[in-house]
Parts: sequence; C-alpha cells; structure tokens
Amino acid sequence: MKITLRSLILAAFALALPTISAAAELKLATVDMRKAFEGYWKTKRTEADLKEKATGFEQKFKTMAEDRQKAIETHQKMVGNASDPALSPEEREKRKKLIEVKVIEIREIEQALQQFDRSSRETLNTQRRNVTEKLTAEIRDVISAKSKAAGYTMAFDSSGMSGPFAPIVIYHSGQNDLTEEVLKQLNASAPPETPAVPPKKEGSPTEIKPEPKKEAPNKSDSKEPKKSEPKK
Repeated sequence: MKITLRSLILAAFALALPTISAAAELKLATVDMRKAFEGYWKTKRTEADLKEKATGFEQKFKTMAEDRQKAIETHQKMVGNASDPALSPEEREKRKKLIEVKVIEIREIEQALQQFDRSSRETLNTQRRNVTEKLTAEIRDVISAKSKAAGYTMAFDSSGMSGPFAPIVIYHSGQNDLTEEVLKQLNASAPPETPAVPPKKEGSPTEIKPEPKKEAPNKSDSKEPKKSEPKK
C-alpha cells in the first residue's frame, strides 16, 4: 500500500488532535481553494490572456503547415515534369537536382513546424504554471490574514485542489468557511465592469404595446335597412 506524505500529515494531525484540544481551544476554518482560485478576477484575466496567446500560436502553426503543404504539392509537380521523356539528359539531370533541393526545403519546414509546436506548448505550460503558483500564493496570503484576524487555529482546503486524490477535509459542517470572505477581498481590487443595461419599466416611451383587438361588426348592422312601402 502506497503511503503518501499527505496521508502521514493527516494521520499525525489526527493523533495530535486530543493533545491540542486539551492544551487550547481548537478553532478550525475551511476554504474552497478551487472556488477561490476560479473566482479570482486575476485568474479570469490570466486565462483570457493565455487563450489569446494560444490562438496566436495556432494561427502561426496553421500558416507554417500550409507552407509545408504548398512545398509538397510543388515537389510533386516537379517530379511529374522531370519524368517527361521529351527532356534531354542534361535538362533531366538539372530538374533532378532541383527536386533534391525541394526535398531538403520540405524537411526543414517540417523540423521548424515540430520545433515551433513543441516550444509553443512549453511556453504556455510554463506561463500557466508560474501564474498559478503566483495567484495561489496571493490567495493563501489572504486566507492566512483572515484566519489570524478571526482567531482560527488552522484553515483547511475543502475542494481537493491542494491534494491529487481527495479533499484535505473529508467532512465539514459548512461553518467557519472563509471562501466568500476571501473572494470578496481578492476581488475588491478588480477593475470595474461595464454596467448592465437596466430593464425597461412598464409604460416607457420605447415600449411597444399590443394594439387592442377590434370587434367584428354585427352582421345585423351590416344589412341594408328595409325600405318602407308607400301608403295606399
């Protein structure tokens, strides 16, 4: 059975819990690190920046792949033209050398394409890893400050983001959860968003009301009046 460092820490904490409780009152708090991380305005801005950069890499890769395809099509035409029996031996030898040059060009494009794909992926992964580490540190700083201010002994991650398999807290009642307070402080410095357009009130000038239905005329009214007969 594989014993992880995280499991050893939890086991040691469980064994030490009665001693800690006896020495002082234990006050615990929980934080949903995943929710705090995904709800942080800097995380959203970073994801947008990385997505834009990834789109630029994809466009450049597509352009390079198109150049490779054009070179392959040119090579195929050159091979077809070089097999013309009407060509002189000198011309055939000349075209053969040009074909060899084109093959080298195609190989160079393929190598550049593979290298660009590899380097662009590494660049994005490195930037994502560095930014995640930086933002996580900022979130932990806020959690630590709030935990100290509220007098909590410890704060645990209830989302599982801190561990690869299961949440660091298996059960909690939901009390003493600092996630919303942490998010509120993290997003306090967020840039202002575009205000939403308020809904139109009833009776506003721009509101189009349905026209009232017109009653159908009475058939008896549509008939011509009877002419009175002259008196004898």
